[in-house]
Amino acid sequence: MSAKNSHLTIREDLLEEDPDIAVPIRFLDYQEDAWIGDSDTLNIDEEYSPENGEQLDNMSGYNMIIKITDPSQKDQYGNPWKDRLAFAISADFDWN
Repeated sequence: MSAKNSHLTIREDLLEEDPDIAVPIRFLDYQEDAWIGDSDTLNIDEEYSPENGEQLDNMSGYNMIIKITDPSQKDQYGNPWKDRLAFAISADFDWN
């Protein structure tokens, strides 16, 4: 289960099917594709989504920007994930 103060969580029905499921994102800082799974330390907030739901990229279907903090995860340089911005697909998440 995601951190209690997380505004977004990975969709409950996806987690019921497979508790180890991960959803795709693309970090904006290093243009790094990643998959995030649910954890007790995962905190996700919405930063931006267009009102008309249009895609923010041309290929992957990302239609929102999220801010991710998860001190248990590290970027390619060994820094913990803190307030990292990423493209995401809104259909992968539930709102809290």
